[in-house]
Amino acid sequence: MNKINFKTNSLLDGKEIAGPIATDDKYLLLSLFVGQFRFPDNIQEIIDILESVRNGSKTWLEANDDLMFMQIGYMCGDFKCDKETAYFIADNYDSTSYQDLEMPLQEVIDLMKDWKVFMS
Repeated sequence: MNKINFKTNSLLDGKEIAGPIATDDKYLLLSLFVGQFRFPDNIQEIIDILESVRNGSKTWLEANDDLMFMQIGYMCGDFKCDKETAYFIADNYDSTSYQDLEMPLQEVIDLMKDWKVFMS
């Protein structure tokens, strides 16, 4: 089952906007995380960070400049990972539809690679 779909929508002024769309509310933080990286170089930088954690050459803290979390959107949630698992942690400051999500880190890496191809 797809957790997110990549879509391009035409706007009235003739420009297009691309974005990952969650297939279910439980994947909203995942789609926001992926979509906040818009340029292939930025996407590759995130892929490199995640792969360095996945292959054990760095811990999450080492890979993420000693920051415990990577922010998702504006007060939407946070991301962190270990060698096997990616953690999307919802900010619960108010009543939102964001939900915590855990998924295999390799799956996030694969989605980021697909996103990079889509955005190239």
